Amino acid sequence: MKHTKACISLAVLLLFACFVSCSKREEEAGKTAVQKKQDALSPGSQELIALLPEDNAVEGWTRKSEVRFFNPDDLFEYINGAAENYLIYDFQQVVTTEYSNAQKSSEAVVEIYRMRDPRSAFGIYASELNTDSDFLQIGAEGYLGGTALHFWSGPHYAKITVFQESDDLKQDMKNFAQRLSEKMGPPGASLPEIAQFPAKDQIPHSMRYFPKDILGQTYLTQGFQASYRKGGSEFKLIIATPGDSDTAKEALARYRQFIASGGKVSRDVTSPGDGGFLGNDNFYGNMAALRSGNRIIIALGGPSADFALAQASACMK
Repeated sequence: MKHTKACISLAVLLLFACFVSCSKREEEAGKTAVQKKQDALSPGSQELIALLPEDNAVEGWTRKSEVRFFNPDDLFEYINGAAENYLIYDFQQVVTTEYSNAQKSSEAVVEIYRMRDPRSAFGIYASELNTDSDFLQIGAEGYLGGTALHFWSGPHYAKITVFQESDDLKQDMKNFAQRLSEKMGPPGASLPEIAQFPAKDQIPHSMRYFPKDILGQTYLTQGFQASYRKGGSEFKLIIATPGDSDTAKEALARYRQFIASGGKVSRDVTSPGDGGFLGNDNFYGNMAALRSGNRIIIALGGPSADFALAQASACMK
């Protein structure tokens, strides 16, 4: 009897050991398969996946196994209806995955979009920006509103989304963003084009970047725009660099024709810079447009065309 019990105990131990061994082998095989899959990715994809926080990088949150990538040709499968805007801003690739927190019964989605350059990353970030949000010093800039946190840093645009609104989850999103920002490295200096705009009277977070079709004109490309409020007047400033000096000269001439056809050109000026013209836009009202080398500077709005000229001239200083 004792011999039989001993045999049964030994058999149970052997089965348990076999189960543990098989489980470990399956786990290792799973890890090996995931590693092989990652090794097969392109260098750009490997760079993106390396930015994703590891398990418990944010306490209590673990990453799910599925990591998805989308490129320009299939982005619509992921964000149908919004993909075109990303393509306008030279979208390159996105990696996305989900994290879960069993203790909080919560999930989070992390998305990292790689754009062509920092200018494009700022452009897509600014195009989706909600000015009523709480702005954060994460990466180059970020904002938190409700159940989502967005920020940009270098050529990257990141989003963290949860599905419940609470102070606890907002803090977790900030922690996720901090981990991402640390992996992305220093965001770099501010875009040089932004520094050309006067800071005085500029409406906070109004800066935008348009890679093409500025003011609906195909020849006005690569431009930044900021909104201003001075006294009781509001106006916009636009700085576009559509190409070299000759290209800019031609673009300004075409813009003059456009203003003359739908509004009014009141007079031409030979300075500052390489000169330009003043007039009235049929939508924005008073306006002035100047050229300085390969830059076109446009001021729209304000109490008079001379006021618009003064604002445009300030961008040349």
